[in-house]
Amino acid sequence: MRAYVDAGAGMAEDGWSAAWTFDLEHWGVCGQGPDDDAALTDLAERCGLDGGALDVVERVDRAASGDETVFERDTLPASEAERAATLAVLGRARSRTLALVRSAPRSVLDHRDPGRRLPAYASWHTVEQLAFHIADTESRYYLPLLGLSARERADDVVTELEESGAHVRRAVEALAPGLATTWPEHGSWTSVKVLRRLAWHERGELDVLARLVDQAVENPG
Repeated sequence: MRAYVDAGAGMAEDGWSAAWTFDLEHWGVCGQGPDDDAALTDLAERCGLDGGALDVVERVDRAASGDETVFERDTLPASEAERAATLAVLGRARSRTLALVRSAPRSVLDHRDPGRRLPAYASWHTVEQLAFHIADTESRYYLPLLGLSARERADDVVTELEESGAHVRRAVEALAPGLATTWPEHGSWTSVKVLRRLAWHERGELDVLARLVDQAVENPG
């Protein structure tokens, strides 16, 4: 399987590398680790593959550029299959996120794990903050960086998840295949990059969200 390495991406941890695949079967799957090899190992495990099954065909270095980067593969027009894969992933993920948040009492929504490490820029500590972060990222970060409209945040977290999910679905359904933007402080973005990041982000945060909810239920108060 072809793999793409973003060195120094710093997503899960400051300075970490990220490894991606554009394989539709694993659309939006990202491996992360303190270096390229660790990120590739994580990607292989997430895809149920042997590390030797990965063929690194492109490497970009965010640590060197200091900005969000794109792979050459990101600059191709988005395909209908990539659009459909993104919508399918988003639909499954949002259903699970909403199920967790709708059933959570205030004590669970306010729960935070004092031992959880976050990157220096992150401020989403509680269950509710993390749920809002999912919507913030899709509706007020990814879409506007591609020049698409943002939306105002709702006060209630369930309403926000519902309305943001609908907003993003409409945007993806209407997305022009070849959009591309570059921002002085946020680097380069394309239609394909936004689709793969949308397919990755909530699914990854859900693992943390579910763990925090379980932790709050098991250790009330």
